[in-house]
Amino acid sequence: MDVVDEVLERLEAEPELRFTLDGQLATVDDYLEIRPEAGERIGELVGADRLAIGPWQTLMDEFLVDGETIMRNLEAGLARAAEFGSAMRVGYLPDMFGHVAQMPQILRSAGIETAVVWRGVPSAVDFHRFVWEAPDGSAVVAEYLPGGYGNAAHLFDVPGPPPLEVFEERFRPWFGADDILGMVGTDHMPLVHDFSERVPSAGAVVGTLADYLGDVSTNGLSRWRGEMRSAARANLLPGVVSARIDLKAACGRAERWLERYAEPLQTLYGETWPHEFLDQAWTRMFQNSAHDSICGCSADEVSAQVLVRYAEAEQIGRELTHRALARIAAEAPLNSFAIVNPSPRERTDLVELDVVVPEDWKTVALELPDGTTVPTQEIRRQEPMLWETTLAGAEVPIVIARRLHGRELFGRFVNGYRIEDGCAVLEVGDEPDPPSLDVEQLVRDVSFATAEGHWNLRVVARPKRTVVAAVPVPALGWTSVRPVHVPGTVPRSARLETGLEVAELTRIVRGKDIGDSYNYAPPAQDVLVEDPIDQRLETLEDGPVRRVSVLHRRYLWDDKQIDTQTRFEQRAGEVFVRIGIDFDNPCEDQRVRVHVPLRESADRSFAEGQFAVVERGLEVEGGYGEVAVPTQPASSFVIAGGIALLLDHVTEYEVLGDELALTVLRSTGFISRNQNPWREDPAGPELPIPAAQLRGPHSFSFAWYPSTEAIHEQAEQYRHPFLTARGRLDAQELRSHAGPKLEADSSVVLTALQRGRARLVNESALPQTVRFAGDELELRPWEIRTIQL
Repeated sequence: MDVVDEVLERLEAEPELRFTLDGQLATVDDYLEIRPEAGERIGELVGADRLAIGPWQTLMDEFLVDGETIMRNLEAGLARAAEFGSAMRVGYLPDMFGHVAQMPQILRSAGIETAVVWRGVPSAVDFHRFVWEAPDGSAVVAEYLPGGYGNAAHLFDVPGPPPLEVFEERFRPWFGADDILGMVGTDHMPLVHDFSERVPSAGAVVGTLADYLGDVSTNGLSRWRGEMRSAARANLLPGVVSARIDLKAACGRAERWLERYAEPLQTLYGETWPHEFLDQAWTRMFQNSAHDSICGCSADEVSAQVLVRYAEAEQIGRELTHRALARIAAEAPLNSFAIVNPSPRERTDLVELDVVVPEDWKTVALELPDGTTVPTQEIRRQEPMLWETTLAGAEVPIVIARRLHGRELFGRFVNGYRIEDGCAVLEVGDEPDPPSLDVEQLVRDVSFATAEGHWNLRVVARPKRTVVAAVPVPALGWTSVRPVHVPGTVPRSARLETGLEVAELTRIVRGKDIGDSYNYAPPAQDVLVEDPIDQRLETLEDGPVRRVSVLHRRYLWDDKQIDTQTRFEQRAGEVFVRIGIDFDNPCEDQRVRVHVPLRESADRSFAEGQFAVVERGLEVEGGYGEVAVPTQPASSFVIAGGIALLLDHVTEYEVLGDELALTVLRSTGFISRNQNPWREDPAGPELPIPAAQLRGPHSFSFAWYPSTEAIHEQAEQYRHPFLTARGRLDAQELRSHAGPKLEADSSVVLTALQRGRARLVNESALPQTVRFAGDELELRPWEIRTIQL
């Protein structure tokens, strides 16, 4: 706060001074929360081109949030900066832990033609300026910062004229005949007190980054295409992908609820656009995407706030989704279910429903609007009797009244009563049926009927069973289904593949980690624990629609017995196996990975993330005192050796010989260790973060897909389950409704659908013809296209 106060005061007092405010509007917003009266001052300085702000809302880690979050972050930053005049039209990215392949296209979509980078830049770049291309060919002129974003921070530490000759001698090889860029400032550093007075009048110019990059040319510059994840010239700090994996999981959940459920369903089925709620949710997403936050390389108190903000954003997404579902449910009959498809293509997916049917029905099917039926598999039945007691007649109304909350009783709705054979039976259900009921009159009727003698008072639910079924639903639409009795045997769907030995699909491997939140580092004599001391396979379900097995394994970690459960779920019609791993972690300073066998040898991998699928070799470029660790991030899937693993959230992976390893958990105890054996420089303060050990229950899930065909289609199926809602319409006709359909190769994905616009991405190297919402488009390879609706 005091630092920004001083910046404004100095800028107002020293006309020759210029200041670049770290590329993010979050700094301005935080300051104005305490100094709201300073907004006009900031606007005047921005308008005079003396204070450069933006273009980002927060400086995110590019690999740990999805492409939509990056795009929305930039849009929000530009819009907020416009309230003060304008944003700095420079893609300020110097401290991100590597750079995603599509960043040049993202910047160009906002009219930004230059970027500033440091970490991740490969050794192939040997000049301060180069052309950085996205996979689609979009390009920006990138300014590499040799020595980092504070390369001149300490020039003024010693009294007297700054040693510019020494500074120039150090950096001239990078700049050739060009002016050398000196960044006088760094993290948490106040303005040099007498800066303006000490800047030489000859040979030095004070300006912002926008001033320095105001007139750049691509002539003679080398070109780099795609992502940058090298440690050749600065620490990449790749361990942040697996640090505090709970933050990554929370981020993935919130992003999906907002982007793929709340916004599309509110667009198609909502009443008024809930921009106030969405603005609140996205504000929390931007706050969390700040790279020290989502990376987990912060104090435990910060990570706790990150989890709270993600929970709030997810809660907003869920609530907006449920409101849209309620409007859909109002179009489905009372005795039916509305099944909602969030995908822009027609799909069939498994849904689990609690159906109320007579106890004497042996088999249940689901009727579709066209009159056909789909089979169900029964999972369990609910005991109809919820509660029973014997009372004197006069006590019956008292006992009922004490337990009633309006119409609610035992978490259900009172729907009626009956008197039979000395019993007073209250009937309850999950839904109000009939929709309205005079509860006080019901209690009076029961009181009158039980006035004398002793009675058994019972609370009974209608016979209910849980079933699963595979239901087809139109693109971005819904269909209503209802349970029906099918005489004899339900037509069986295709039998699940039983020859598959699911127990051989995974190995859990645990090793020690004496690194920190930035860098994994095993001890010199690490002992990997790979073999369980006991294991057994249990089959929980084995039906025509779903088969579930659990592999129980017991390991010895740090002299502690650890019981793990690996759940394998196979569904009829799905060509992948859903896998979930659960265990209670009592250990610390460790890395736990799940290894999956490849079907063929692999010399490369392909990983999806941030609007692209990137190809990577098995080795990474190290340097700068950091051991090169060939672990990489992937968002929705990773491909290697003839298989693909479908992912819930950003996950760290590594190709290891004939296996593909995913990091399930990495437990660390310090933000940074001054003596990290796999990194020479401290990456941050050596502060303990005991919560990052992630003790306690831990879950991790993914899917194994024994192919690479139509991989986007499989990832969509895995990541975006159908939603269900009980019908509320007083009618009998089953209905179905289709939303806008995406007609294109499955590599074309819908990443956003909002009121008035949609975003489509061609995640392939081939041009694609696309039809969506009445428009026909031609997409370049790897093109991100925002269309107006």
